[in-house]
This record gives sequence, C-alpha cells and structure tokens, in this order.
Amino acid sequence: MRTDTPVDSAVIFATRLDMEPDGMETMTTPVVAVPTGEPGQYRFSADLTMDGNWRFSVAAKVQGEAETVQAQIVIEVQP
Repeated sequence: MRTDTPVDSAVIFATRLDMEPDGMETMTTPVVAVPTGEPGQYRFSADLTMDGNWRFSVAAKVQGEAETVQAQIVIEVQP
C-alpha cells in the first residue's frame, strides 16, 4: 500500500542511467550512491556526458513489500 512517507530502510540493489529515451539504451554512465545523512532520502551522482534524455532506473527491497519496488524517471540534459 502506498503511503507517500519516506522509507529509511530500503535496500537499493540496482541503479542504471542510460539514454533509452533517445533510442540509445547502450549509452550508459555509472551511478554512485551519495550519503545524505537524512533518513528516507537517497541521493545519487553521475557524470552526464551527453546532452539529451537520460533514464534513471532504481530497484529496491522495502520491508513489508513482497515485490521489488522499482521506479524510473527521465532527466533532460541541455547544453
């Protein structure tokens, strides 16, 4: 059940940043987790080397959820 409250115990086990929205799924860049010091907040860093649309995907295990929680967002990089 979605509660829209921060989850401070998620175990993030997969991240991916690629240019799939622009038809270049094989164009990827490494993603690094960055500590936030705030429970329920997760921060990531990446070097976006090219203008265009990047898709950030994340997958996590959350206590109380039977299935993997997954999300994707598209980030537009402009010059």
